[in-house]
Amino acid sequence: MLGTPKEVVFDRKEIERRCEEYFSVYDLTQERTRKMCEAKTEHSRIVASNCENIARGLNFDRYDTDLAWIIGELHDFGRFGQIVVTKTFRDTDKWNHAHLGASLLFKHELVDDLISNWDEVDEEDRVVMEKAVYHHSDFRLPEDLTPRERTFCTLIQEADQTDIFRTIVKSGWETIYGHTKEEILDSDFSDAIVQAFFCHELADYSKRTTYAGYHLAHIALCFGLKSKAARHRVAEQGYLEQMMDIEFTHPAVEEKFQQITAEVRNYLYE
Repeated sequence: MLGTPKEVVFDRKEIERRCEEYFSVYDLTQERTRKMCEAKTEHSRIVASNCENIARGLNFDRYDTDLAWIIGELHDFGRFGQIVVTKTFRDTDKWNHAHLGASLLFKHELVDDLISNWDEVDEEDRVVMEKAVYHHSDFRLPEDLTPRERTFCTLIQEADQTDIFRTIVKSGWETIYGHTKEEILDSDFSDAIVQAFFCHELADYSKRTTYAGYHLAHIALCFGLKSKAARHRVAEQGYLEQMMDIEFTHPAVEEKFQQITAEVRNYLYE
């Protein structure tokens, strides 16, 4: 439990139904764009469940557990518009999905249509939710977060990262990356991406200059999993192993990749 208990009761079924109505608009899209939207719809459901599980493991009360679940449900709202316009999951200054989602939900008040008793949520938690959505894909969280804000920002990042591996494997490389597996395995990756693995750190997305670098940056998300429970879950699911069960075309690149995968396994199973 975080601080004084709060009495607001959320209707999860209603929130889930209203989110589904929003997501269903994108059923009108076609081919890869539609597959990308479908992948993010399923991802949102699973991340919400991950948020709830993490919150329960931290002994959150009912209200804070519901708040965590709602943040998970809402965190990728900006993805759908990004997908339709740009046909990619790659964030730019103009199309940062986390910032776009926070703007749609909280600046343009879409959240008021999704949560019928939004007026009962106090200002502190409105800010908590907005910052959790806005910062969920940050390379590093800002220093000026309050303890409550940091708790929920960290929680959504871990819940999100835990499901990325499944999303990539289940949806397929061409759907997620827009490139074939062969194209990725025939490319190289920058030293900056490699260095992240030996430091056990997230890879800076701005350094993803090649097809392979984009794939490796997603593998490096495992280093954002600070809790043993999250690392155990990822290891148990096996999707990360499937992402690493590949062989690069060029021997020198494959040698570097073997060193990278050894670092990942050391981190997950230590």
